[in-house]
Formats: sequence, C-alpha cells, structure tokens
Amino acid sequence: MVEEAAALASRLTRRLRKREWTVSTAESCTGGLIASILTDISGASSWYKQGWVVYTNDSKMRELGVEGSAFDKGESGAVSHKVAVQMARGARYKSRSNVAIAVTGIAGPGGFKDGKEIGRVHAAVIAEDYFLVRRMDFGENDRLDNKRSFAAFALRLAIEALDRVTEGEKKASASKRRRPTGAKDSGDEISHDLDPASEEWEGVIAWGSAKRTVAQSLKNVDLASLTDWDE
Repeated sequence: MVEEAAALASRLTRRLRKREWTVSTAESCTGGLIASILTDISGASSWYKQGWVVYTNDSKMRELGVEGSAFDKGESGAVSHKVAVQMARGARYKSRSNVAIAVTGIAGPGGFKDGKEIGRVHAAVIAEDYFLVRRMDFGENDRLDNKRSFAAFALRLAIEALDRVTEGEKKASASKRRRPTGAKDSGDEISHDLDPASEEWEGVIAWGSAKRTVAQSLKNVDLASLTDWDE
C-alpha cells in the first residue's frame, strides 16, 4: 500500500507540473500522511504549498471555515461529503493553491457512530472551480492499514479530478470551435440536488460571494457549460 501511494503521488505530481499548478492538503483521519507522501518526492516545494491536520470538529471550523451546521446529525455529521468538500474549499482558499485534497473518515479501532462503520472515508478534491467528492468503505482493517488506504484513495481521486478537468477543457474547446461566432452557451445547470447519501458528488464551486454559505456555492453543472463563448 505504501508503494501504491508513492506511485500515485508521482502520477499526481506529473499532472501538477505539466499545468504548473500547486496543491494543498486538509487531513483528519490520515493525520498528515498524504502531505508526507507528497513531500517525500524531491522538488515538492515547487508544487506543494501547505497542509492542515484538523482532527477535531472545532479545528475544522477554526482553521478551514467548515460550517458548524455541517456536523449536525441531520447534515450527515463529521464523516460526510459535506465536511470533506468544505475542508477542501477552506484549504484551497487559504493556501491559494490550484488544487486541494481533503479527507475525513473513521480509521478505527473505535469511532463507530451514527451508522458509520470503521473503514469509511470521504475524500474531496477541488481543482480550480471543479470539485469531486467520493465515499469508500475499506472495512475493519488495522488502523494504520486503513490510514494508508485512505491516503491512496484520496491521491487516486485527485488524479481522476485533474483528468476530468482536462477532458472537460478539451470538450469545451471542441464545442467552441464548432459554434458560430457570437453564439452563447445556455449555461444550464444539472437539475438534481447534491444528495448526502450519494456515493459521489461532482460539480463546480462559486468563489465570488462571501455572503454565500459553502452549501450554496456548490452546484452540479456540466464543465463545458463554463466556457464563455464571447471570449
């Protein structure tokens, strides 16, 4: 698992360097392991900005701006998509990095609560305006094994997120070339809401208004719809 995580970190690094992007991390259950794996790579100072280990709910709110309401049972609690994506949002905003990776989960052997079993992790990646959040259950393994699995899972998700952004850019560019001059995109959003019980969230995040809550800034949209056809 250590070797797998190191290989995933190398793959992610190549994508960051190609774009000249930087990354930051926000970790709870992994306790800084993702940051450690990334900074084991020589030259990390050119693309790794900073990281947070925020183990308690209070630290998540204080350091990363996670909303207190996100921890309510009715809002899925500390181990949830909502908390993971808000951690990533806070990390990207505070670090001014292009990419942020966040994880929250239950490594064990204790921690079972609210119907969430040991081995569950929620990872979130924000790449510029795009976000991808996913849940995985690894089961009741050794605590260290779970932490390593969580870290590898988050790194794999980061690679996938960057690849989706690249694919979205290619599709947007191709669509723009096919459109007549002056044509405008409809900008229609995908109509379904973000379901807390869903295994995956994907969409874009609005950074413009400080008055909006994190939940209000998350929208499910087609990446190609972000293109300004008048540029």
